[in-house]
Amino acid sequence: MLELKNISKTFSTGFIPKKVTALNSLSLFVNPGEVYAFLGPNGAGKTTTIKIILGIVSANSGSIKINGVDFKDRKSRQNIGYLPDQPYFYDDLTPVEYLKFTGKLYGMSGNEIKQKTEELLELVGLKGKEKQRLRSYSRGMLQRLGMAQALIHDPKLLILDEPMTGLDPVGRKEFRDLILSLKERGKTIFFSSHILADAEMISDRVGILHRGKLVRETELFELQNEKNRSLEIAFQFFSGQDVPANKPPLEIELFDQSGIIHINDQNSVFDAVHWVEESGGTILSISPKRKSLEDIFLEEMKN
Repeated sequence: MLELKNISKTFSTGFIPKKVTALNSLSLFVNPGEVYAFLGPNGAGKTTTIKIILGIVSANSGSIKINGVDFKDRKSRQNIGYLPDQPYFYDDLTPVEYLKFTGKLYGMSGNEIKQKTEELLELVGLKGKEKQRLRSYSRGMLQRLGMAQALIHDPKLLILDEPMTGLDPVGRKEFRDLILSLKERGKTIFFSSHILADAEMISDRVGILHRGKLVRETELFELQNEKNRSLEIAFQFFSGQDVPANKPPLEIELFDQSGIIHINDQNSVFDAVHWVEESGGTILSISPKRKSLEDIFLEEMKN
């Protein structure tokens, strides 16, 4: 659905112009019906990439295809719905008026706009709030309306720039559910984010961008099955019992009468269990430690 090949972009900044590399030979692809999370710290080049895909910014080199059509052909963007990181809304409009305005920009007829507006307001959870002026909408409500405008022309590909930034936990949960429901409808979703927990919950694949380079791509099902050789042993002492001072040379994290032993060498498991039992404690669990998306992200940032 989306293919980028060797995209590079430099900017000139400062009073005495100095070239800054925003993107360095970036290549990636997004499959139809996939949720792809484009991750990276602030300034990594995520928004620049999106603006190049949309034709707002020109790349110095490289090629892009959208649903098999070269992005230099304006028709390629007919299949894109876009929600920017800081969308602007006209406060005096109602959501119905706003979606009518948006639909007209896409050349839709009045009947098409009316039908899609009713469908989309229900889909994004704004049904019953059609007559409210947008100045009364919360950040979460505006973000859902932004998603509705991105969907008004029924695009195949949705590009969302930091869609969950600024939302409270309830708003983020609702937006995640909305993205998953759109995936079930066959939409392809490419979104940038630095909120790793959200990306891990809803993505099929993630790409990590750092200083303009794609440093890692991971499929989430692989991440969920990927385990370190490390183990975590949770244990507990009886109430009032003193924690023994003669701790073995292991990484032990203590919390009052309980703790966790981090084992990086499985040969040390016996030593850890023996210490807990000899000290009068009880083993609660022995479990492999799974790498999280945050672990992988931090590893790549250190590298």
